[in-house]
Amino acid sequence: MPLYTPTVGEVVRDLGHRDFTGKPIEGVYMDTLTGLVYLRPLAGGCEWTTRPECVQALPTPRFITVQHPSRPRVADVA
Repeated sequence: MPLYTPTVGEVVRDLGHRDFTGKPIEGVYMDTLTGLVYLRPLAGGCEWTTRPECVQALPTPRFITVQHPSRPRVADVA
């Protein structure tokens, strides 16, 4: 079965992390780097990582606007 690849800002379920009741945690997909998926809490805060095979789409898709930091400026070459 192919791995699910979410869109940036999509709310997904993290089957690798659970809350105190045992329910999978939901997080906002930020990026995939070096084989790990980066998720952020719905209310904002520090990102956490999980394995790609632990990411599951929600039955009804939800999206949150994600702000990315600007790219570093490069000095103009004359």
